Amino acid sequence: MVASESDFSHAVEINVFAGLRAVRAAVPYMRGTGRGRIVFIASVYGRESGGRAGYNLAKAAEISLAKSLSRELAGDSILVNSVAPGSILFPGGNWDRRRQADPEGIAAFVKSDMPLGRFGKPEEVAAVVAFLASDQASLVSGACWTVDGGQSRSLV
Repeated sequence: MVASESDFSHAVEINVFAGLRAVRAAVPYMRGTGRGRIVFIASVYGRESGGRAGYNLAKAAEISLAKSLSRELAGDSILVNSVAPGSILFPGGNWDRRRQADPEGIAAFVKSDMPLGRFGKPEEVAAVVAFLASDQASLVSGACWTVDGGQSRSLV
């Protein structure tokens, strides 16, 4: 069944427009310092199908927004990227709840869909974000970094 328009609107609001508002608030300060870093947290489901339609739409829009902003803000030495995590396990999160509700089903999912044989950790995503925010990534802008242990199947 196709999600309602309000479900799509909600997904776009909390993923795209919330990030856009944060960018609008931060960019004047970044311009004032002569440099900046913006990193959107998207999802592998913004790069390929897999999640609910509204979520896929919003995460693809986030990746597109990051790419567009990277070109728009480059002249101000503001680098913009996105990170596309795969399935990340943390206490109280969606995968934790699903694993508690169906441990055998989730174990089968990990075996069939997770080449490294495990979920990712928040710290693994954070390490990539920290790199993108660092001076070491001074030529990286407009990129979408997949952090999924080989889970996704997208070639781009």
